[in-house]
Amino acid sequence: MCTSMTLTTASEEHLLARTMDFSFQLNGQVLLQPRHYQWESEVDGKLHESSYAFIGMGRKLKNALFADGVNEKGLACAALYFPGYAVYEKTLKEHHDHIAPHEFVTWALSMCRDIEEVKKAVESITIVEKEVELLKTLTPLHWILSDRTSQCIVIEPTAAGIQIYDNPVGVLTNSPEFPWHLTNLRNYIGLRPEQHHTKTLGELKLSAFGQGSGSAGLPGDFTPPSRFVRTTYLKEHIKPVSGERNGVSAAFHILANMNIPKGIVITDQGEDDYTQYTAAMCNETCSYYYHLYHNRQIQKVCICDEDLDASEIKLFPARHEEAVHSLS
Repeated sequence: MCTSMTLTTASEEHLLARTMDFSFQLNGQVLLQPRHYQWESEVDGKLHESSYAFIGMGRKLKNALFADGVNEKGLACAALYFPGYAVYEKTLKEHHDHIAPHEFVTWALSMCRDIEEVKKAVESITIVEKEVELLKTLTPLHWILSDRTSQCIVIEPTAAGIQIYDNPVGVLTNSPEFPWHLTNLRNYIGLRPEQHHTKTLGELKLSAFGQGSGSAGLPGDFTPPSRFVRTTYLKEHIKPVSGERNGVSAAFHILANMNIPKGIVITDQGEDDYTQYTAAMCNETCSYYYHLYHNRQIQKVCICDEDLDASEIKLFPARHEEAVHSLS
């Protein structure tokens, strides 16, 4: 599960926002990985030195495990599940850097300054099958990335190799492949915020029951195709806003329509698949906003307020049960 989207304000702030829907209790924390920090590939043991500091939601294990984040140059990235479609390499390649799927966010944000650098750098990496020790499973993933230029791309590991797609709608959910989701939008071109007019069939005059008739047929379930359509529609028609604060608020309002309460989606193993947190990252200020399942108050951490040349990863403990910070 998971839903992600970009949003550009009228004053040209750029945001990448996401929900994290998962059945395993992640217990994530906001982490800051500093510049020059060395992290070791779980695939081949090679040490990589971070060129850029970044902040995001993750867990501090042997390496830090990041689900998303934004770096000091304004590059943002989020990992989403891609079950049934993600295909990774089984062997190492000469003259390539090798990373596990769950290391991609760390690799991209620590090594690249913008989308163009990501596109070039992807040519020299191999994403190799490797389980996440925390989950005891191989995570099928694909990724959405954005930067301060408003560019947005999707990267998907497939049987045909790593595919890089420009993302014209700035939305990503889960399977199937990204191009399929774009094609599927054609089924919903009749949706609109305006109301349907009164219509006469024979001698029977029909009118809508109330407001919202223009969006009749907008899918409301929690499957990836439905969430993709719903997010694209809401993002396209939400009133334009100015300023980072209002942009973050708009992103959280849109993604509130994707939030999954406990008990609504049950996995084959009988577990709750639910929205554990929702986050938004500003590419310009490198700020990370989030709220948790039991605490809907938005909390904020800004990378610009921190020591980016520290020697160790910094943890920012979250309040899970009570409000702590205002949005301002």
